[in-house]
Amino acid sequence: MSQLPVFRNYIAGTWQPTEPTSRALTNPNTTEVIGYQASSSAIQIEQALVAAEASFANGSWALTKPQQRADVLEAIARLLEQQQEAIAQLDSMQNGVVIAQTRLVAAICPAAFKAAAQLLRSQQSIRYLPGTHSDVEVERLPLGVAVIITPWNAPSGIACHKLASALAAGCSVIFKPSEWAAASAQLIAEAIAAAGLPAGVFSLLHGSAMVGSRLVRDERCHCVSFTGGAVGGAAIGKVCGEQIKPVQLELGGNNPMVVLASANTDQAADAIVTGLTTMNAQWCRALGRILVHQDISAELLGKVTERLAQLQLGSSDDSCAQMGPLVHQGHYQHIRQCIEQYRKQGAEILQPTPLPALPGYFVPPTLVLGLAPELTLEEVFGPVACWHTFSTEQQATALANQTPFGLAAYVFGDEPSAWQLARTLRTGGVKINAISLLNLNPMAPRPAWGKSGLGDEGVVETFEFFRGNRVIGVAG
Repeated sequence: MSQLPVFRNYIAGTWQPTEPTSRALTNPNTTEVIGYQASSSAIQIEQALVAAEASFANGSWALTKPQQRADVLEAIARLLEQQQEAIAQLDSMQNGVVIAQTRLVAAICPAAFKAAAQLLRSQQSIRYLPGTHSDVEVERLPLGVAVIITPWNAPSGIACHKLASALAAGCSVIFKPSEWAAASAQLIAEAIAAAGLPAGVFSLLHGSAMVGSRLVRDERCHCVSFTGGAVGGAAIGKVCGEQIKPVQLELGGNNPMVVLASANTDQAADAIVTGLTTMNAQWCRALGRILVHQDISAELLGKVTERLAQLQLGSSDDSCAQMGPLVHQGHYQHIRQCIEQYRKQGAEILQPTPLPALPGYFVPPTLVLGLAPELTLEEVFGPVACWHTFSTEQQATALANQTPFGLAAYVFGDEPSAWQLARTLRTGGVKINAISLLNLNPMAPRPAWGKSGLGDEGVVETFEFFRGNRVIGVAG
């Protein structure tokens, strides 16, 4: 797909034109303007909230039988399968991730709705416990109006995971995608609209953080699921805390990779390249700190450097490219400033990968050497990893747990030693001897510790986030 779709808001079962803005959207491969961000008016925000509240109150979706909701979710999945390639191309064009990887993310879209439908078909929403006079009824019920705010780095897959879960739970949903990568959200919304949900159950509102803020702050919003940056997450968390409103936050991390002396250095070198290039390292579980046993540090660094020198950095629509450009000029400048700051602090900067002959927002995979570990605690959210050494496994654990984040970690070494060290790490997930985009198991939770977020994500976990318990029984 060579151009963006027409951005439209979907409110109360009808499509409405968006509010125009002067904020340009550029092709990150070329820096050429390809469109402009869309927004929503105060009237449209109010209309969406009114429609969502009314649709939940009348039970047109919340009170339907789980099997009926599952049928609708499966219909959405079929529609998304037809748009899967278009979704992948739009994501690649907007966020700079190479097409081979956006195709993997786009495949999550129908899979998420199928998985949510299967949950509805296999799980009972009511269970009974023995009581003094009769059985006690425990029922899982939708929380109400859910606001879903998604990022630009994997916009389609993250959106569908959250949307499928909230709709499966029976919530009425208002969806605000990132203003930087809203094109695939338009196709996703069109598929949901075509499935025939009752008016008001699903709304799409385009816009910046201002639109998201107005939705989150409104008391007709009963719960929020957000994936994005730490600043936005903290602001949302503060509002939800003040209003005692359930919130799910996934905010990224400065993820460590621990390479033990027993590690296969070829395997570790391949993984470092993967961790620095997957989704252009614009990924919450990307590699941030490389912690290597001092006895193998020089050998491993040589192998990583050789591999990076052979890496093909290129246009995101090039099927041969292994890594593309960063999402937009602002993020490109931020990453370059982070690298320059490390340089000013005395770091050695290694960038073996040649830049392509393109004018886009390209930053090669970057290794930062020679800094004190306390200078590398914050997430960069780009293809930059800081290299540190250790002499004992206790030091390795201390370095891995040194940052305030706790999303992902990676351990390389013989399996008994790797398992032993993995169990000492304060993080939501640890992968041994590999870095990959996919989860260890599709049904495994995706926890976030520390500043990485609040609450677990996962097929079951996100579905359950949008529901609460109601207990009824005879007391006397």
